[in-house]
Amino acid sequence: MISTVLLSWAFRPTWILVPLLIVAVLLTLLYVFQDRLIFYPQSITEDEAEAVTERYDYVSEVSYQVDDEKHVHGWLIEPQTERGKSEGLLIYYGGNAEELSAQIPEMSAELASWSVLLVNYRGYGLSDGAPSEEALYNDALMIFDDIKRRMDPEPPQTVLMGRSIGTGVAVKVASERPVDGTILISPFDSLKEVGRQHYPFLPVGALLRYDFSSAERINAVGSPILTVSGSDDSIIPKERTQKLIEKIGLPHRHEEIAGRGHNDLHLDAKYWETIHEFLDAE
Repeated sequence: MISTVLLSWAFRPTWILVPLLIVAVLLTLLYVFQDRLIFYPQSITEDEAEAVTERYDYVSEVSYQVDDEKHVHGWLIEPQTERGKSEGLLIYYGGNAEELSAQIPEMSAELASWSVLLVNYRGYGLSDGAPSEEALYNDALMIFDDIKRRMDPEPPQTVLMGRSIGTGVAVKVASERPVDGTILISPFDSLKEVGRQHYPFLPVGALLRYDFSSAERINAVGSPILTVSGSDDSIIPKERTQKLIEKIGLPHRHEEIAGRGHNDLHLDAKYWETIHEFLDAE
């Protein structure tokens, strides 16, 4: 009987075995190369970075040593007010395909009375190394501590702003450091839940090494929270944003901008109007 079963399996039609083998290979590739599917580092040259500071005389380059000989690189936008008086410090954490020098024109125009810190993740811009969830968290915490220590006098308020995957970084920092406000653009409860909703036929929980679970730590945030999302976001389903919002116990405001998706949210006039209202209320 046993030999008959073994023989029947050994000679099982290839139309059954081949698809199983293909699925196994695909799942293995997804697990091994998931970093490339999650992070899309955008680089710049040293000449391009230098051109930024030449173009904007109120912007200076910053660099932080984060691991052995690795450094992350970015820019500090000084307030464009009389005597450089600042309303506060805003630290921005970008999405998974953002090189942050591209944020300088908009940030400097919309937040002219603020100091704004833009530091590229590892592997982005001129930053060394490769991105990972743990690296993004650790670097962000170290940079927060350093910039707060260096700014003299200390800014009257400190606000964190994250977009997409950067919302996970913003929540992590805000849950472990005292801040005056947290702005989350296109946020989600966890990356694994986003993956499960997009790919319900895959074992996302077992495959995905990164979680960026804001839902687990959002209630440790001690500041007012603003969440902004687009009604037509096809990357972060609105259910994932709503699940995060349901976890927020502190005062918060949510603004869903009609007709906007994941990548064009900031083009709507309501986007900065909402952010300004939040900052003015702090």
